[in-house]
Amino acid sequence: MRKLLIFALFATRALGAQPTTPEITTADLEYRLKIIADDSMMGRESGSKGDFMAAEYIASEFKRLGLEPAGEGGTYFQTVPFWKAAIDPASQLTVRGTVLHVGRDFIPGSVRAPARTLDGVQVLYGGNAADSSGWISSTQAAGKIVLLDVPPGTVLRGVARLLAHWRASAAVAVVTLDQLGSETVARLREGVPIADSARDTSATPVLVVSRRAATILLGGAPSALAPGAAGGTVSGHFDIARSPVPFPARNVVAVLRGSDPRLRGEYVSLTAHNDHVGFDHSPVDHDSLRAFNRVIRPMGADSPVRDPTAEEWTRIRAILDSARRLRPPRLDSIRNGADDDGSGTVAILEIAEKMARGGARPKRSILFVSHTGEEAGLLGSSWYTDHPTVPLDSIIGEIDEDMVGRGKTTDFPRGGKGAGDPTYLEVVGAKRLSRQFGAVLEAANARQQVPFVFDYEYDVPGHPLQYYCRADHYSYARYGIPSVALSRGEHLDYHQVTDEVQYIDFPDLARVTRMVYDAAIALANLPARPALDAPKQQDPHAACRQ
Repeated sequence: MRKLLIFALFATRALGAQPTTPEITTADLEYRLKIIADDSMMGRESGSKGDFMAAEYIASEFKRLGLEPAGEGGTYFQTVPFWKAAIDPASQLTVRGTVLHVGRDFIPGSVRAPARTLDGVQVLYGGNAADSSGWISSTQAAGKIVLLDVPPGTVLRGVARLLAHWRASAAVAVVTLDQLGSETVARLREGVPIADSARDTSATPVLVVSRRAATILLGGAPSALAPGAAGGTVSGHFDIARSPVPFPARNVVAVLRGSDPRLRGEYVSLTAHNDHVGFDHSPVDHDSLRAFNRVIRPMGADSPVRDPTAEEWTRIRAILDSARRLRPPRLDSIRNGADDDGSGTVAILEIAEKMARGGARPKRSILFVSHTGEEAGLLGSSWYTDHPTVPLDSIIGEIDEDMVGRGKTTDFPRGGKGAGDPTYLEVVGAKRLSRQFGAVLEAANARQQVPFVFDYEYDVPGHPLQYYCRADHYSYARYGIPSVALSRGEHLDYHQVTDEVQYIDFPDLARVTRMVYDAAIALANLPARPALDAPKQQDPHAACRQ
C-alpha cells in the first residue's frame, strides 16, 4: 500500500503542476476535468485504483489551497467500507432436465440475500411485472418461484414494492437479462462495489432470467400464459459472493474556516461525487454508440435498449456516416464520467480556490465533501452523514452538484425542453424542508449576469424518476438539513463510454459554478440559519423508503 500511495501522490502532483487561478474560469475547469476524467483513472469505480488516485488528487488540491483536513485522524480522507459482490460461477439451475447456465440464461439479482439451494421448487407465472393489477396473490406464491414478465422496452421501477408482495416466495425471477446486455453481465461476474458484506436472511432471492430461460421455466412463452400458470420444478444453487475491494473507497473532506468567531462553528456543505462506473470489458466504437444512442437512447443508461425500426436505422447510419467522413472508427472501453460527476467535482475545487484565495472569507465555515460510492447507491454520502466528521446539526445547508457540465442542443431529450438553452437548470429539493433555503438559492441565481431558469419538474413528490431520492443531497435531507441537487440534465452519454471531456460545455459549467459560489457565500453570511418549515402532513421522504 505504501508503494501505491507514493505512486499516487507522485502522479497527482505531476498532473496538478500547472497553477490554477483564484477566479472561476473555463480554463481552470477544463484543466482540472482533464485530470479527473483522464483514461488513467479507468472510470473511477469505488474501491478501484482509479478512484483512489482521484481522491488523492482532490485531497492534494484541498491541501494546496490551505483548507483544513476534516476526515479521519487528521487527514482529508474518510474510508467508506466497501466489498466486491460477484456472481458465484458455480451457480447453476436445472428444470425438466435442461441445465440453465449462469451468465447466459440467468444471473442472481439480489446482493443482500443469502446463497440459495433449490430442490424441486415449483415455478408459477406471476404476471406482468409492470402491471400489479394482474399479479397472483402472495398466498399463491408462498414457497414457489414467481416468474414475472418484463416486456421489451418496459422500464421497471418500484422493485422494493414488487419484492415485498412476494416475500414468502422461494425466489422471484424477472425476465430482464436480455435487456441488461453482455457488458453488464461481465461486470457482475467480475464484481461490483457494495457497502455491506452482511447477509439478510429475510431478503427475497431474485433471479434475472433471459426470455429463452423464461420459456423453459414455464414450458411456454410468458405472453401466451395467464397469471398463475404452473411451470416446471427447479433444482440448483445460486449466489452472489463477497470479497474485499482492492483499494480503499474514500470520501475527501476539508473545511474552509469561517471568519466570524460566533458563526464559524456552523457549516455550509458543498458536495459532489468523485466515483463513476468503471470500464467495459469489450471495447465499442465511440461514434457508433453515440449514433445509436442519439436515436434510441437519448438519456443514455436511463433509456431502455430496444431494436431500431427501419426508419431509425436509416437515421443512425446517416449520423454515423457523417462521423466517418471526419475520422475512422475509434474503440473505447473507459466510462470516463466527465459530466457524471467530474463536472461537479471540478466545480467544488474551483469554488474552494476562489474562497481560499479570491477575497473575503464567509462568516460561516464551508465544508467540502467529495463523496465516493454515489453510483453504488449514495453509499459515500450516506456513510458521511451517518458518521459525520463535524457535528451534523452544525450543517445549515448542503448544495450538491451532479452532472452540471452539459448544455448543447442534443443534451436535453425531454420533448425538446431545455435543448441548447443556456438558462436550463434542474433543481431538486431546494424547498422541500426550508422555503428560506430555496429563496436564498433563487436570489443568488437572480444576481447572475445570465440567470438560470430553475426547472422544478423533477422535484414534484412522486415523480416516477425519483431524482429526489437518487442524488447525494438526499443523505443530508433525511437528517433534516436543507439540501438541493443541481443538474443540467441527462443526455445520450449518461453512464456510457462517451461521457468525455470533449462534450462538456465549459462556459455554462463556469456559470453554474459561479452561481453556487454566490449561493454558498449568501448562506454562510446569513444572520441566522435557514428556518425549517413546519412538517407537512405527508412525509417528504416516504417515497425514497419504498
